[in-house]
Amino acid sequence: MSLITSIYRELVMGGHILALGTASIAAASAIILGGKPTAVLLIMAYLFSYGAYMMNRNAEMEEDAVSNPVRTGYLARRGKYLPLITLSCFATGYLLAALTNLFFFLALLLPLFLSLLYSVGSGRLVPLLGARKLKEKLLFKNVTISFGWSLIPLLVALYYQRVSLELLLIAPFIFLRLMLNTILFDVRDLEGDKANGIRTLPVAFGGERSFRAMAVLDLLSSLYLGALVGLALLPTYSLILILLPVYSSLYRWLASSKKSMIGFLCDVVADGEYVLWGPLIYLAKILF
Repeated sequence: MSLITSIYRELVMGGHILALGTASIAAASAIILGGKPTAVLLIMAYLFSYGAYMMNRNAEMEEDAVSNPVRTGYLARRGKYLPLITLSCFATGYLLAALTNLFFFLALLLPLFLSLLYSVGSGRLVPLLGARKLKEKLLFKNVTISFGWSLIPLLVALYYQRVSLELLLIAPFIFLRLMLNTILFDVRDLEGDKANGIRTLPVAFGGERSFRAMAVLDLLSSLYLGALVGLALLPTYSLILILLPVYSSLYRWLASSKKSMIGFLCDVVADGEYVLWGPLIYLAKILF
């Protein structure tokens, strides 16, 4: 049981579920493109996501001590190694990308740039946004994260060097799914964000309105996916992804309860949604 507990804590608090989710969406994108997910593609997706996660956790250790003390305490044990882990992930990922093709390598600089502006920030943003980091402005945090994840299918297209309307069109669906996820995490981090002066949707408008916003995002993502499949702009088997809004509707309903285990729902159930992408698309393509 001790070993199982240790593995569980590392998967959840160590950021591996999120990195696996990134690799899973990359795999799903490759399948929709008509290609076979390669080990190199999945490894790169994992490394870039994990590197960005470690960068963010290292930069926000003090802030997270208020909003998520358990995770902060867990990661603090390796605190001095977080910069090295981040550098190693990005260096290995960019080396693999450089060996793939130049356009793919150059395109991957955009997610890194967004990660730096989000986690580290820049004084040059202050005159433009009135904040040093993107996450400090209302909804900028959500939009930045969601936009970064929505680049996955476009990067996959560059990896295979194939222009794909399907992957361009699936990007907004990913954006909507991530917007919902980030708002749920903001609800979880409400008190910590208040203490740190971070203006999120729940801080500005309260938890109830935030849950309504998530319901709208669930509906929009469902309608968008259904429209794409109905217009034959996505393969029919892509409709399997309609299960994701159903899935999130369930955990959103559970999270709305005052007695909910919202930490578990966020870190395991909500982030676990993205791990489902690859298996769902793979099975649907075989069956349908």
